[in-house]
Amino acid sequence: MKIIITAGGTSERIDDVRTITNSSTGRLGYAIGEAFAKKSGDELERIYYLHGTRAAYVEDEKVIPVAIEGVMDLQEELVRILTEEKIDAVIHAMAVSDYRVSEVTTLDRIRGTEDPDNKADLTGNKISSDIDDLVIHMTRAPKVINSIKKLSPETVLVGFKLLSGVPHEELIDVGYNLMKKNDCDFVLANDLREIGRDFHKGYLIHKDKTYDIMENNEQIADMIVRRVIEACR
Repeated sequence: MKIIITAGGTSERIDDVRTITNSSTGRLGYAIGEAFAKKSGDELERIYYLHGTRAAYVEDEKVIPVAIEGVMDLQEELVRILTEEKIDAVIHAMAVSDYRVSEVTTLDRIRGTEDPDNKADLTGNKISSDIDDLVIHMTRAPKVINSIKKLSPETVLVGFKLLSGVPHEELIDVGYNLMKKNDCDFVLANDLREIGRDFHKGYLIHKDKTYDIMENNEQIADMIVRRVIEACR
């Protein structure tokens, strides 16, 4: 069995030293990677572990770590691996940016009120910190999860959906809709208010909308390993 795990968060560059990112730590993806490496035995041949640059990766002889910065890096690596090899499962736990930096400008430049004799210098590898009204224009990033089953229809796909402070029924409905939209086999739905340092409640939704309930990262990881191996057999 060959699998791909994505973990951590993507970062979109503003310049060579600044990025826009999210708060994902990659801890859940790491727990899933460890569980696969330790508990799937001889059934596991290889894990391609695509991780954000600030997230730790699982160190194991079966793990090939691939550092990912932005959304386009993630898409490129997924396309490469899925077209070059037969991948049995993708566990897409990475928190992927919804937007990419298109350009950097200033409010005065947008309004047409910029002083021609005192133009803001937006060139070079690092934008000047003397600019008072920097404006970052972002455009929608591609939804990477949309392409996975199109590239590899037989691959078992686990999607993830994080919401914050919603009713339980809405959380399950949104996770289930993500499943239908992207042809996932399972979706792990969770609510930010049910996640803490020592607890992480998760609901692994099945295609019939039933779901497994887990109380922490280790239980979530173990359940995903169990369900994915069952689905791959």
